[in-house]
Amino acid sequence: MTLALPKESFVALATVAWADGRISQGEGKSLLRAAEAAGLAGADLEAVEAAIQSTVSLDAFDPSALSERDRAMTLALSYWLARVDGVSSAPEISHLRALGDKLGLSEFKQRSCESAAFDIACLPGGHKPEKYDFAALAAKLVEKLPMLTA
Repeated sequence: MTLALPKESFVALATVAWADGRISQGEGKSLLRAAEAAGLAGADLEAVEAAIQSTVSLDAFDPSALSERDRAMTLALSYWLARVDGVSSAPEISHLRALGDKLGLSEFKQRSCESAAFDIACLPGGHKPEKYDFAALAAKLVEKLPMLTA
């Protein structure tokens, strides 16, 4: 399974990065790398860059066009992104829960997304954005939620 997500997913990811009131350099680089790995380019990639440069709220994100797979991948990536700077703050954790709810994912699916991100982050180099294996996250998520096969 490859990581192919729409721009809207990365806007949601940016809201997580901004949840604690700031976005670290590692979070910003990680988010751009993930967007590029997902095939975003041109205006879509510029929209992600803009979301990294200025505060974006969860209200700016509309999940209605996302598939169930996209929703789960968005949340799993969000959990990983929240860990990139080494600290998951209370506002970020609260924001992740709110994002999962806005995505319409059940509690079970939300915990599975969190678990998949944790499993990949525990791999050698998994906590380093430049070594993060997005394809492995997608595969782990399908392992935990087999109904997401696309």
